[in-house]
Amino acid sequence: MPKELFLLELWRKYGEKAEEIRVKRYPEYVKLKARLAGYLYTIKLPPDKAEQVIAELKAKNIKVEEV
Repeated sequence: MPKELFLLELWRKYGEKAEEIRVKRYPEYVKLKARLAGYLYTIKLPPDKAEQVIAELKAKNIKVEEV
């Protein structure tokens, strides 16, 4: 079962260690999914904040896949 997080700083910690990041866009929010060996960690963000986080992850050479 995936674990939904509500604190962005906690999700970023997992996102930097993730094997892959997937992005699912909805009309009112963007869901970011960080796949680690044991769990899938998700967070829902407003589109503008999500774009900022995605740009930071890409700058760190972390693979981000749009679903």
